[in-house]
Amino acid sequence: MDRLKNSGFYKHEACNTYYQYFTGQEKLHYHPHFVYSITMKLDDKTSGFFIKNEGISFPYRGAWAEDELSSIMLSLPKGFQLHLEDEKGKYYVYEDIREHLPLTHAFYEEVGKYIKKHTKLLRFSVGSSTDDVQELKPSVRVSRDAAADLANSWIFTTYSLVLNMA
Repeated sequence: MDRLKNSGFYKHEACNTYYQYFTGQEKLHYHPHFVYSITMKLDDKTSGFFIKNEGISFPYRGAWAEDELSSIMLSLPKGFQLHLEDEKGKYYVYEDIREHLPLTHAFYEEVGKYIKKHTKLLRFSVGSSTDDVQELKPSVRVSRDAAADLANSWIFTTYSLVLNMA
């Protein structure tokens, strides 16, 4: 089992389980979390970035909905930690990551451009009547296929959410 967990199969299964939970037509009795670290040795040091789930809160009947719409966030620290020492002792400072890990930063930027090229910004409306309809514009991107699955999902049905994708 450990060998399977270290393979791409386990990571694919974890991502698929997470996706199915939020795009399925029925709410399942578990809540998956998704955190994935991508490590690489592009520069002279090992570095990388994270992919993790983030929740998007939305109003429902005058309060916040019990559930959150989930998204996956790609993150790369902007600072590179340098450990220093002087007559006052040991300390650390942060410097721009582009100066210390230029290839890692360039790869992160390339992945971001690819995502933007193949997705659109997520836009959806909440509200039960035309008087109180509110469009939410989170800084989340979604593919056309994922948007179609999401529009028919349990969370959109339960909370009467409407996808506003052009």
